[in-house]
Amino acid sequence: MSGDTELRILLDPPGMDADIGARFLTRCFGTRWTAAMYRWYLQRSFGGEAPERLIMVDGGRVVAVIALVFRLLRTPDDTVHRVSVLVAGATLPGERGRGCYARILQAALARSALRGCTAALGFVTADNATGRGLLRLGAVGVASAYIASPGVARTHAGAPLRLWGAMTTDRWPARASARLASPPLQAGFHYPDFSAWASQMLDRPHHVQPLRVGTTCRALVESVEETDRLQWLDGDPRERAAAIRALAAHAHHRRRQFFMYSTRCEDLATAHRLGLLARPGCMMMVAPEARHEATVRNWAALSCDVQSGDRM
Repeated sequence: MSGDTELRILLDPPGMDADIGARFLTRCFGTRWTAAMYRWYLQRSFGGEAPERLIMVDGGRVVAVIALVFRLLRTPDDTVHRVSVLVAGATLPGERGRGCYARILQAALARSALRGCTAALGFVTADNATGRGLLRLGAVGVASAYIASPGVARTHAGAPLRLWGAMTTDRWPARASARLASPPLQAGFHYPDFSAWASQMLDRPHHVQPLRVGTTCRALVESVEETDRLQWLDGDPRERAAAIRALAAHAHHRRRQFFMYSTRCEDLATAHRLGLLARPGCMMMVAPEARHEATVRNWAALSCDVQSGDRM
């Protein structure tokens, strides 16, 4: 940004603790962030690697931030790619229009390249500034949906599937991984062992309830304030729609909101049938180096299974 000589981007500067960071993100997004959320999303190590935070300052004032969380993505050819997930990218409302966000996105791609990532990923809604910025940088995308209550359609006959509390075991992610590797082949996040999967799905900032649903399905539901967030669901595809209906109805009967994220087109169809709201989104992917561009472009045609708990 020519002429904006006071703007600098710092890597993990001291002094930006969880309390300060949560207050900053609350100002940017207009929704409440807590210190616990900030620590989990922006400071928590995964697979032995800490995330990186890029902080843009104007003199001594923080004006924008973005974090990179390093993860593994497995494609249907069984290749495991190192990727960065862009988290909590934000600019203070009063600083927008200066090009801060475009510059910090460029810095995030440069860091992703230095850290050996095939791609940087951004999970965005259709009207999101990060998505627009990534498109300008050459990103491709996989369609997704942010699915939420109010309402479960009452026109469906029959009782929903039974659900009950369960104990998670290492067989839960093992079954899900085997399903991804069976036809039709799908791309998805790779967890090398149960500990890695549990650190992402179970050790979350709010209470997580493991549930059995129907005959084959297993679910993880995180209770975030007034919302049941379906972070993970696995089971026979023939029972999946009924399981979503049962979980949404379970939240509805307890006067709670329901939320899930999915890259599966059949989940979007299920949401419409159940009277749930579906906001269009995209899992955006951009190669930080020219040598990965062809690979990442091809990912746009893949069938993907990415759930809410996978994202961040």
